Formats: sequence, structure tokens, C-alpha cells
Amino acid sequence: MLTAEVLSKLRIPTEQFNASFQDMMTKGMKQILVLQRPSGGWGWFDHDPEDPFMTACAVQGLSECDRLGYAVDPVALRRGRDRLREMAKEEKDLNRLAYAVYALGEGFERPLAEKDALSPYAQALLVLALHKAGRPEARDVARSLAAAARGDHWVTPNWYYKWDDVAIETTAYAVQALLAIDPGNPLIPKAVEWLLAQRQGNRWRSTKDTAVAIATLLRTAGLDALADAVGRDPGKGGAAPRVLRKVGVVLNGGERREILVDLNDPLRSSFEAHFSRLNAGPNQVAFERIDEDSEFRFDLELGQRVFAERMDSEVRGMSIRVDYDRPLDALRLGDEVTATVTVSAAEAADYVMVLSPIPAGCEVIRGSGQGAFARFEARYEKAIFFFRTVGSEPVRLTYRMRCSFAGRYAVPPAWAGIMYNEEVFGAGAPAEALIRP
Repeated sequence: MLTAEVLSKLRIPTEQFNASFQDMMTKGMKQILVLQRPSGGWGWFDHDPEDPFMTACAVQGLSECDRLGYAVDPVALRRGRDRLREMAKEEKDLNRLAYAVYALGEGFERPLAEKDALSPYAQALLVLALHKAGRPEARDVARSLAAAARGDHWVTPNWYYKWDDVAIETTAYAVQALLAIDPGNPLIPKAVEWLLAQRQGNRWRSTKDTAVAIATLLRTAGLDALADAVGRDPGKGGAAPRVLRKVGVVLNGGERREILVDLNDPLRSSFEAHFSRLNAGPNQVAFERIDEDSEFRFDLELGQRVFAERMDSEVRGMSIRVDYDRPLDALRLGDEVTATVTVSAAEAADYVMVLSPIPAGCEVIRGSGQGAFARFEARYEKAIFFFRTVGSEPVRLTYRMRCSFAGRYAVPPAWAGIMYNEEVFGAGAPAEALIRP
């Protein structure tokens, strides 16, 4: 919805986007309603108990869609809000309480009574909720929030879930809060720079972080001014003249590439410069101004292609191993193979996802997943398991796959990790499969 809003404000043609957008929204809205419990709340997965945090997330999302003009089932939204109100009355964790208040836009009394104990995350959400409701207390809480900054960002220690200090989410919400109350605050540009620096390629650490960071950056972008800058006048040919600037990219003071930047074409804002060799150890990339009147700032993403097979497994807080009930190099068409996936964690980990890729000549048999998981998905290229918690005791899962096409196939490494903290994970070793006619 936010993407559609931005494209509309920038007057960028959206015909191709609209078709996929409508399809995504229709399927997404249907799935949200399917997952709503009879009580009105939502859980993390299909079959686990309803959860106040996930209920608040669903209510916030539906409310935002409603605000942006997408048709939302009013009964489902009302039932969700009613259930979240009941949960908020019993909520003891202040971070989750603040998120419920933010999603509902009401119930300020308890967090205000304990405002000195609120984390920066809870303070930011409370400021946004109070500001939207026109409450004067928003300014007082915003001052406390600004005072809690760690230079250019905010953290929330002792987070309810094991997702470190949720620094990206906390900083993003803090920026939104200060923008609402004190848009000239000098912390805002510093925090925006910090947020951008945390990006990993075209995303942040998790889908949660990415969604909140993008929503925040859109609020700081000055879309109305940008729309004027990139506007097109169909009566004058439809396109602004190209204003090209040349920039040099130099690796280690030697190899040099040139890129052309069109100042009037914001849609082409990503450029690639390929170099054949990196030094062992540190390398330096420098930008050179070739046109005297050019002034640019660059966000640099480095990628490296390694021409070597990966043969070993990796353990970073979790381990995973996949065993099969028959040799993968002696399969025949029509065979059914049982895969046993064993996962363990160095310490208890919440909200874990397990991916077990299969040979391209096989298919996962739907409904074949067995084990103490919260959700199982049979994809065309892998089996996926979701867990509420994985402990140090090994968890064993099984699924079955059927050999459908003859050939020799690679089996990528299996992977297990925390969904919202990709620094904790484990990866298995790759394998090969041979399927004979």
C-alpha cells in the first residue's frame, strides 16, 4: 500500500505494478482473514495459541490499509480491535503494551503512568499514538525519547523476544516520532544516516526491520517536493531533458570505471562497476568527480563472486543435518525418499525457520511433514518448517519427496535460523543426487 501511495505521489506510471499489486493485496487480505482466530486474535502460525504481539501487528496492518483506501473487512477489523483491547488489559510487558496502544490508538493511561520505565521503543510508539490522538503528553515523552539516543540511534535492551536490541526498529520508530513532534530535531538526519548504513544490499536484517525502515524513510523523503522535481509535462514532449554527469569509480588506485548519472531520471539510480580482481585483505573503492559541477553521495554495496564449491557445514548458534533413508546417488524414477532433518541450538531460540532444499528432479509430497513444528510448507524446491522455540535438545523432523525426473542434480545446503535475527543460524553441507530412469 505504501509503495502504491509513493508511485501515485511521484506520478510514475503504475500499469504494470497495479496488476500484481491487486493480486498481492487480494491474496494477502484473504490469508489474513483465514488466519484470524474465532476469538478475533491472531497467532504466529496456523496452530499455535493466539498472541498479543501478532494480533497488534495484524490490527496495525489492517488499519493502515484502511487509512490508505484499500477495502478492509470492517467486521474482521472490529473483532481484531476488540480482542486486542482485552489482551492489552492483561499485558505486563511494556514494549508489547506500547505496541498494542499504537495499533489501537487508545489506552494511554497505563503507559503514561509508567513512562519513566518505558524503553525507547515503547516511548516512540507512545509518542506516535499520543500525537495522532492530539494529546499534549506527546511532547513530554518525545523529550525523554530524544534524551535516550545513543548518538545517532536508539536501542531497546532486554527485548521480550530474543531479537537482540531491535535497534533498527527502535531507531525507525524514534525518527517517526521526532518527525511528528519536532521535525527540525538534529537527531533526525543523524538517525536516517544510521538507518541507511544498516542496510544489507536492498534490504535490512529482517522483513520486520525492512518494512519499518522503508516506511520511516518514506516519511523523511519529502515526497511532494520530489514529485515536483521529477514531474513530466505531457504537453512538452513528456520527458525532461537528460542532464548527464560523469563519475569515476577506482579500485585500489588502479582499475578505473566510469558511470553516467542522469539527474532527471531517478528511476535509474543504481549502477554497477565490475572489477576482475580484489586484493587479499583490505581494498579501497574511490569515487572521482569528473565533471566539475557534479556533487554526489553514494551508497555502496560490494559483492564478490567466489569460484569454489562449498563443501563444509556452518554453525553459528544453530546446527542442522539432513539424512536420507536411501543413497541419493542410487535413485530411480518414482522412488519415494524420506528425509530426516535434525536441528539444535546452542541456547533456546524463538521463531525459527528451517529450509531443506531438494534435488530439482524431485517434489515434496504435500502433507508429509512430521514433527513438533508449528507450520510445514511443501514448496516446489524445498520443504520449510517453522517453530515457536528450538532448544539445545535436537529436534528431528521428517518429510518425503518423490523422484519425478531423471538426471544428476545438486542439493543446496539446508539452513536453520531465527527468523528475525539472521546472525544466529546453521547451514548443512551440499549434496548430489542421481535419478535413473
